[in-house]
Amino acid sequence: MSVEIDIIRDSAAFSSLSEEWNALASRFNSPLLRHEWFAACADAFCPPGELSIMVAHDGGEPTAIAPLVINPKFGTRRFEILGTSVLGELSGFIYRDEGSLRRLIKSIVAARRPVLFRCLLSDSPELQILRDEGSTGKAYAKSVTFSSPWIPITSCWDEFYSTISSSWRSTLRRAQRRAEEIGKVEYEICTPTAETLDGSLEEMVRVESSGWKSRTGTAVLVNTGLNRFFRNYTQSATRLGILRFAFLRIDGKSVASQLLVDYGRRYWVLKVGYDESYARCSPGILLMHHVIHNAFEQRREAFELLGANEPWVHIWKPQVHNHELYRRYPLSPLSVISHGLEAADSAIGRVRAIMKKEGGGIPWRVLVNKIGRRFGIGRAPVL
Repeated sequence: MSVEIDIIRDSAAFSSLSEEWNALASRFNSPLLRHEWFAACADAFCPPGELSIMVAHDGGEPTAIAPLVINPKFGTRRFEILGTSVLGELSGFIYRDEGSLRRLIKSIVAARRPVLFRCLLSDSPELQILRDEGSTGKAYAKSVTFSSPWIPITSCWDEFYSTISSSWRSTLRRAQRRAEEIGKVEYEICTPTAETLDGSLEEMVRVESSGWKSRTGTAVLVNTGLNRFFRNYTQSATRLGILRFAFLRIDGKSVASQLLVDYGRRYWVLKVGYDESYARCSPGILLMHHVIHNAFEQRREAFELLGANEPWVHIWKPQVHNHELYRRYPLSPLSVISHGLEAADSAIGRVRAIMKKEGGGIPWRVLVNKIGRRFGIGRAPVL
């Protein structure tokens, strides 16, 4: 068996791999592993000259691909999975079989470069092989687990709806009535064309930027990288016919929006937003409920909410995908210092995000408790 490892560093070579890439990715049934996703990531987030996609070949045929980028951070130049540091969505490698994956990961480990791989499924072959191959030699490694919600669709809508608690069903009905008291309520789920894409995207972006996401810098309208990514990706997804927009309008005005992909008999929710001035009628929750209902009507197999497992999505009693962050550094003073700086920067960033989201109008004692819960240290003492 003749196995070669190539490293793709320029966009032209990356682009030429699209057909072979998607052939490998097809076995995973996820739009987040297709070439179009990573191509948009490379264009929006990859520092110049830092693309480092590793491809294992067997007889000239690609058998495994690691979509990597080199991120110069905190004094080191580490491997990361392209796009995950910004988007935080499910990710991983693509491969023909686990033997091919193992050979690819052996090459990554042999490079002796620090790695930080986010958003890998906890039970993924990638994580298991990374741990196996990284168990020898000098390393500094740590795993952090988080979860993203999803809803398996295994019954009819009426049966599923009956599993929602009576109090939440009452809350949904009350929110619908409040929306109707304001004006005419309309829901729309549309498939954009090349001609209608820009208009639908602008409408979605306007709604999403009207709330806390603008304050935290995660709204597409105010974040240059996200804006570039979503404009590129939505064009590719439109050409494939898999892009969907969902809107809730009251008297013709959009008050909640979603950007999603219909792929592999699943809905994948990429962006949500709502107009905070209509918060009394919970437009974001009403629209999510409508889109989930639509997924049942369209006989999809699952509904991937993506993002974090926030309390509000528990209305629909989702299951969760458990993810892990895999970190491996050569054991050296520089690596330990780099990790310490990264941990401190991450902690400060999360505190700032909480403060921005609350808009500065939250009592300090409540803020301290929120920060404590975010870091998993329970309720802060009352001083």
